[in-house]
Amino acid sequence: MTLVWLVVGLGIGGAAGWWMAGRSRVRSSAAAPPGEGPPLLEWILRSNNASGVWLVAPGTREVAAPKGGIPDDLDHLVRARLEHQRVNDGQGVERLGSGTLIYASLDGRAAGLHLPPETSTGARATALRDLARLLDYDRWRPVVQDVVKEQGAPGESLESIAFRLAHQLERLLSVEVAIALPRPTGVEIAGVSMRSDRRLLRNVVEKGSMLEEVALGTSNAHAGVVLPMGRVMSDRRQREDPAYICPIPGGRGPVGAVAVWTKDGGQPMGATFAAFRQAIEAAGSRLISAYDRRALEEQAIRDPLTGLRNRRGLGEVMGSMSAGPGALIYGDLDKFKALNDELGHPAGDDALKHFSRVLLQAARDDDTVARIGGEEFAVWIPGATLERGRQVAERIRQAVAWSGWNWQGRKWLITASFGVAACPESSATRDGLAPLADAALYEAKRTGRDRVMVAREPKGRDS
Repeated sequence: MTLVWLVVGLGIGGAAGWWMAGRSRVRSSAAAPPGEGPPLLEWILRSNNASGVWLVAPGTREVAAPKGGIPDDLDHLVRARLEHQRVNDGQGVERLGSGTLIYASLDGRAAGLHLPPETSTGARATALRDLARLLDYDRWRPVVQDVVKEQGAPGESLESIAFRLAHQLERLLSVEVAIALPRPTGVEIAGVSMRSDRRLLRNVVEKGSMLEEVALGTSNAHAGVVLPMGRVMSDRRQREDPAYICPIPGGRGPVGAVAVWTKDGGQPMGATFAAFRQAIEAAGSRLISAYDRRALEEQAIRDPLTGLRNRRGLGEVMGSMSAGPGALIYGDLDKFKALNDELGHPAGDDALKHFSRVLLQAARDDDTVARIGGEEFAVWIPGATLERGRQVAERIRQAVAWSGWNWQGRKWLITASFGVAACPESSATRDGLAPLADAALYEAKRTGRDRVMVAREPKGRDS
């Protein structure tokens, strides 16, 4: 299956064919919906004879209006109602203005249609189904766009291969599919099909679960497995339908596992099973290549001593388009050269590893910890203010001083100094944070060590 086929499958099958399959009848005057964005809303507008269609999602506000436009007061009312509604999953119908608002919400997204007051019950039900499919399609857009970005790239990522395999198996079997791959943090859900819960993505399956055992090669294929990934989403009710689990072969052993929720959790049969196996084996060979590429990439961005990201790896994270504002902490072990000279390089290396562990314990899942050179480390905290960065740095400083460092049966007292800068308080851009955090760190060293200094907004900067 080529990437071109996938894009066509998702752009046409995922939006039009998939959409049309769920509707019993569509008005003849409505054109087939284009692949995404406002054109899709335009199609919904015409097929439901609506006076407006709205989609409200994180960072997105889309609207489709008839030729006469939408009155400002109605537009404001609907947008406000959808903003309030999108924090809760659900759907409903209510009188609004001179017509009827049909709305649905899912995963922080909300969509609405404004229909004439005399709209029939059947038409309202059709509108609700259209909105539910619009929301489901919209939540998949980022995943599809990430896959499309890889077109023309030297090699696919693990996530792209897993996503494509899940989609291919769903089309083949008409069932929900989840793909699990071994990662450093455990066996992770790397791909799910369109029918599956997207919130499963990037979750690490429960230790000892059947999906983990099959992915790691400690168990063979199993049928009728209930909760194959364990209780990975404890905050919500999980389906307990049985699934069929099989390994993804990779030469010396499995490189992952597939879970498919077939009828009664049974193995696919006949010619379907042959196609199923062929798809999995083809994905296995691609996954091996992707693992090899990732290993080489990791070598380029990882510090071999601590396993943390290096300066280049930190730069990749902070330089990404989605990084946004945040706080950057620079930390440095105090009097490290004297420690190294007195106790030797093995002791110095062990002290650096100890410092890296303290930093990791203080970091959240979204934070990035890096060793950027010698005894100097950095922590990038996305979305954090300057004050929040200072609090985290102070907590780390105290943890370093209180924890002590054990070397050859003796506990040594070590301390560290920290400099903090944040965007936008210290710098208007992320690019300006590193020199400011470094300067604040230097000031902490100059004024006595074992302290935290922050980089304030430069004087004279335009407000």
